Amino acid sequence: MRIKMNAVAAATAMVLGTLSTAANANLVITEYIEGSSNNKAVEISNVGGSAIDLDANAYKLILFSNGKTEPGNTEILAGTLEPGKSLVFHNAGSADDFKVGNASTVTYFNGDDALVLTKDDVVIDRFGKLGEDPGSAWTDPNNADFSTANKTLRRKASVTTGDTDAGAAFPSGDQWVVFDTDTSDGLGCVGEGACSSEATPGVLLLTEYIEGSSNNKAVEISNVGGTAIDLDANAYKLILFSNGKTEPGNTEILAGTLEPGKSLVFHNAGSADAFKFGSASTVTYFNGDDALVLTKDDVVIDRFGKRGEDPGSAWTDPNDANFSTANKTLRRKDSVTAGDTVAEADFPGANNQWAVFDIDTSDGLGCAGESACDGSVTPPEPEPETGPCTNCETLTPVADPTTFNGEIYYSDVLSGDFANADELKNALSIIIAKDHKYLTYKQVWSTLTHADQDPTNVNNVIEIYTGASISKYDNQQSGSGAGKWNREHVWAKSHGFPSDSQWGYTDAHHLRPADPGINTARSNNDFGACSDTGEEVQFDGQGTGNYLNKTTDCWEPRDEVKGDVARMIMYMDTRYQGTDTATTNMPDLVVVDRLTTTDEDSDPLIGTLCTLYAWNKLDAVDTFEQNRNNQVYKYQGNRNPFIDRPELVQEVYGAVCGDDPNPGLVVEGDIVTPESVTEGAAYTIDASAINAGEGVVLTYKWEQIVAEEKTVVGDIAILSLTAPMINADETLNFTLTISDGTLETTKAVSLNVINVPLTLSVEFAGTTKVTEGDNTSITATVADAPEGTSYSWKQVSGNTAVFTATGLTLDVTSPSVDIDQVLVFELTATVGEESFVKSVSIEVTNTEETGWTKPDGAGSLGGLMTLLLPLMWWRRRQG
Repeated sequence: MRIKMNAVAAATAMVLGTLSTAANANLVITEYIEGSSNNKAVEISNVGGSAIDLDANAYKLILFSNGKTEPGNTEILAGTLEPGKSLVFHNAGSADDFKVGNASTVTYFNGDDALVLTKDDVVIDRFGKLGEDPGSAWTDPNNADFSTANKTLRRKASVTTGDTDAGAAFPSGDQWVVFDTDTSDGLGCVGEGACSSEATPGVLLLTEYIEGSSNNKAVEISNVGGTAIDLDANAYKLILFSNGKTEPGNTEILAGTLEPGKSLVFHNAGSADAFKFGSASTVTYFNGDDALVLTKDDVVIDRFGKRGEDPGSAWTDPNDANFSTANKTLRRKDSVTAGDTVAEADFPGANNQWAVFDIDTSDGLGCAGESACDGSVTPPEPEPETGPCTNCETLTPVADPTTFNGEIYYSDVLSGDFANADELKNALSIIIAKDHKYLTYKQVWSTLTHADQDPTNVNNVIEIYTGASISKYDNQQSGSGAGKWNREHVWAKSHGFPSDSQWGYTDAHHLRPADPGINTARSNNDFGACSDTGEEVQFDGQGTGNYLNKTTDCWEPRDEVKGDVARMIMYMDTRYQGTDTATTNMPDLVVVDRLTTTDEDSDPLIGTLCTLYAWNKLDAVDTFEQNRNNQVYKYQGNRNPFIDRPELVQEVYGAVCGDDPNPGLVVEGDIVTPESVTEGAAYTIDASAINAGEGVVLTYKWEQIVAEEKTVVGDIAILSLTAPMINADETLNFTLTISDGTLETTKAVSLNVINVPLTLSVEFAGTTKVTEGDNTSITATVADAPEGTSYSWKQVSGNTAVFTATGLTLDVTSPSVDIDQVLVFELTATVGEESFVKSVSIEVTNTEETGWTKPDGAGSLGGLMTLLLPLMWWRRRQG
């Protein structure tokens, strides 16, 4: 027998797995802050001696809340972490002192929540005990000061390997130094002490420029200061100004964190392999007569060349015959520690800051300084492009779109009879869930290269918000996103599914290629009409047609994809109904007709429904979207029904957005009905006051509803009926269908019928006083007895008598009695299921034995006789 684990159990088993220390001894959790309010942060550091490529494996920091074993909010680690360097994740609502590194929902912890650090789903370190809720905090019996609530904890410097048993008691050994609540001065650096404040600020400079033969062109930007530069905290751009122009040309937006002494390199995609360091970028489409300007928040912080001047073929230096900006490699001199901030000044100026090297020299790329890189930074060998994009796998199809038959796929809907839109949507959800194959987040890259392929260039994909065509191999793997594309969650993943273990996170039907900068601008904002109130989003210095209102957190995409967005959101709302949570780990996603609030950022909600509904009409399904549906179907196995059958949008969402596919007649006026009616009484229900406007002739159909059956009971405005006879109070239900000949509407009416208990007037005739042993006959008379009344008799008290009963007549032979007594008989009259009971009594007199007389009570003899009387009486009766 094969035993199968469900998805949650399998995921938990993977997370709980252990790993030998040698597998990754360098990456550990080095600081944990659980302070007042939202002052929460966690630090992960490389305490080893070599850099860690976090993109080479799946590194995750996972939050497990309140003793749960199901993964919660998750942070996927990316980039390269140098020895002695740290990644910090803070709560977005924390005080400024804690806002080191990146904001992350993985910090939504309290003192009783566990954090687990994994590599390829295997535990490499942990904080807290997985599967345990300690109450308010974990404490240490050997250290009264230790607590995981309201404390800052730093890993001791002696700890160089992770704690890989996530289910063990916590804390495990003496690994943590305790600091007071809200201590933040250690964030961002490894060690038990506070971070040094003596380091010089980060300084961003252009440090190398290569204009070689053919396409051998590259530019290097380095941090020559003493502290890291958060390139996401401001708008850092490298801009190309061609042929003396002052209008910005190709632009690279810098992103990520640049540590001291580290560099970003951008190369021409057509260059030789020796120059392919860093990222390919169109900002390298320069010749010797083009200027480069480095800006921070649109303010010049460095430049190469003179903006607004075309020097001919190159800028040269009259004091250095070897200097030229064409056919040379130029490196910034080590002595330069500040940028050249006047972009329109002469270049290279009287104080030339550049060391000159021969054409096609590339051995200095990737490290700051005048010399060649010493080997600690070696340009990587280009990886063979075996998949459809960089570091992507080739997928095996799971469905064949060429044989797809919509009549069969949607047959349960096309042949179904649904009472309302919710029933229809539920039926669609079942259809599109049936053959849905879960994709990994890495497999999404490959899927998008097929689904979003540029129809005019098979080597490119189309970005959703810019409409730009970009090489499939320029998918962002790490570092700067400029000139790259990444995976945009159209239904923002923070709205209900922050973990890649949840199927919505990797559902390709709503994932699209996007420019990273535009993706960041969109953030997790709702969709809405905000072009009049927001600002147009720029790309490469040009408007994109997308609008953002930061005040209301509203995003309006360009017109060309508004329908695409609408149908993707409606797909997600329909696919994930919360009915297959055990499989998908997904909540019930709901698209609401409003912009959601900040407090609802993590709720499974998104807006704005009826705006999206209007966009669906504005931007109809086109061949690109149809092909996209086919390609996702090919690799994921299910389809978007609103692309295959656009009419379903109105069927599912039309009624709530004022576009009911089955509009009803609009009428005014009320139906007059009695509050209640007694059984058997006549009554009327009057709808004559209802009208649909002057001159509109209405017809009526009254139906009574009993269980699931409907019976027509009238066809005029006033319904006249008689209440039925009932055994208990009962509610009658009616529907009135009103029609003007084209449209109709239905109204419901209920009426309470009051039961009246059965009451009859009964008189008895006959002898009711008899001597024991005598016969008597009693006859009952019932006034106004209903037709069909039946009668029965029974004795209810007294010595048992022999009797017969026929209808209303009772014949009784009185029993022997010891003393006088009364016999009681009941007559029950039954009408249908109701009955009425009336009793009659017959007095039976005891007969004294012959020869016996009652003694008088005189004298002593009389007294004696009185005492003996009970005994004598007993003997007589025995005789």
